[in-house]
Amino acid sequence: MRASLAPTFLCAIILSGCSAKKETINTVPIIKDTPVSTMDGISVTNLKIVPVVKNVTKNIEQFGQPIANGELQAKLLQEGIFVRKISALDIPKIVNSIGDVIDDTFVWHGQILKWRDLHQRRIEPRGMRITEKGIQYFIQSGFLSLLSRSWVIEQETGVHVYLQLLPTWHVPQRRSSITGKSTTPHQSKVFHELGFETLLKDDEAIILLVQLVAPVASSGPFDEGPPALRLGEALLGGFEVEEYVHILVIEASLIPRG
Repeated sequence: MRASLAPTFLCAIILSGCSAKKETINTVPIIKDTPVSTMDGISVTNLKIVPVVKNVTKNIEQFGQPIANGELQAKLLQEGIFVRKISALDIPKIVNSIGDVIDDTFVWHGQILKWRDLHQRRIEPRGMRITEKGIQYFIQSGFLSLLSRSWVIEQETGVHVYLQLLPTWHVPQRRSSITGKSTTPHQSKVFHELGFETLLKDDEAIILLVQLVAPVASSGPFDEGPPALRLGEALLGGFEVEEYVHILVIEASLIPRG
């Protein structure tokens, strides 16, 4: 195993943007420790990048492979989420092919036996219009979350990290924003059709990428406010004043076995 994406790698790829103003990213820091050689599990790195190329996904398609389910891949892309399985060693090349990193967060999760938020975004006080399968919804409160379960399994092909991902929206009964730590949500919706599972070898990763473009300004008596965001755009970005690329890197790490 390698030392994951932690601080050394991140410093190397963000030198050009380390003086930029940091923006708060709504992740849930369950465990902040850097992984050690005696631990199995996954880590999550959230990267915000200023792109220097227009067709970001075309650059990334030279790395790794699509997830196995082509129909699901198309559904995720319809919601603004580009997903790919890659070698973690290719992450610096992927980032450099996109542009300059201006913000990052890193969280080590280990094995996740119960559903846990890997990434979470609070709905803005003014509410948010989102679309899912082309249907518009107005969400006034709550959280959009990417839930996960993950553990180590052994198969004939070797040891793997099993990873399951599921986008959700929920309004908690209590103040806790973490789905697994609160009572039954007051309101919720699980986007089952966008959930998927995969097996990762040591140093393999899943990347979820969303490209955000600043909305076109409008005014006048028929101005309806900000346009609706696709589910992936709302989950991994929201409204931006400039163009950004947000990437979640979910990386597997396995201790050596004899």
